[in-house]
Amino acid sequence: RTRALLQQLPPQDCDERYCPDLAEEERRQLRAFSARRRREALGQGLACPVPGPCHGCPCKKCGRRLNKGDPGISASRLGDQFWHPSCFSCHFCHQPLVDLIYFQQDGRIYCGRHHAELFRPRCASCDQLIFMEECVEAEGRRWHLEHFCCLECDVPLRGQRYVMKSGRPCCCGCFDSLFAEPCQACGDPIG
Repeated sequence: RTRALLQQLPPQDCDERYCPDLAEEERRQLRAFSARRRREALGQGLACPVPGPCHGCPCKKCGRRLNKGDPGISASRLGDQFWHPSCFSCHFCHQPLVDLIYFQQDGRIYCGRHHAELFRPRCASCDQLIFMEECVEAEGRRWHLEHFCCLECDVPLRGQRYVMKSGRPCCCGCFDSLFAEPCQACGDPIG
């Protein structure tokens, strides 16, 4: 459960103590971003029996009826509506959010991780939100400039050729020496 909670609500998305390498401007932006999210989007879905006045009302997600006394989920930021417990989940990853913190955006509910990613890219290396103007985008993911480096020798790869190995970039030299298959005829690595 702890692992799931850390995945759904990464502490580095709301507390600068988990981001020791941030520059002062990035710290300021993280504090402002976190405060705005708490003020505008944060809520908690609470489990409770469906009250009598809501008997027969449709579940906000699936549309099936909720009957008086059935277990339901109430989300104060989203009005007087109810969800089935299994329907109260992140719009993106579908992880359940019953009795957990949720964030709302445009009438949809999200876990903290995916709500943050609506507004800021996440670094594929350190899993922190990126507040800098520039970042590297490669392989459909984004990295802080200093984190897009070879998985073996840590040489920066921005603007360089690389090969992906186990989801991480690897410089051509390290790839050839460590992972490339040798040619059966000459023994040289096959690039």
